[in-house]
Amino acid sequence: MSKRNVTWLVAIVGAGIVVWLLAGALWGLLAAVAVLVVSEVVERALRRRRRAASGSSGPSVGDIVANRRRKQ
Repeated sequence: MSKRNVTWLVAIVGAGIVVWLLAGALWGLLAAVAVLVVSEVVERALRRRRRAASGSSGPSVGDIVANRRRKQ
């Protein structure tokens, strides 16, 4: 795991535990899921920027999946 992934994992678990203790189990789980969604959005944006900066002309994973679905 990269440092960035470990940092996100700690943030997700930390938010879940803190909110769990302050507001209850359901709210803790919802807070953890919210942080997980934010981490995915941020990481996808960073990946997109890195791919654009490197000049990579290869297809993205999303493009590959979309093409395979169209072929079925």
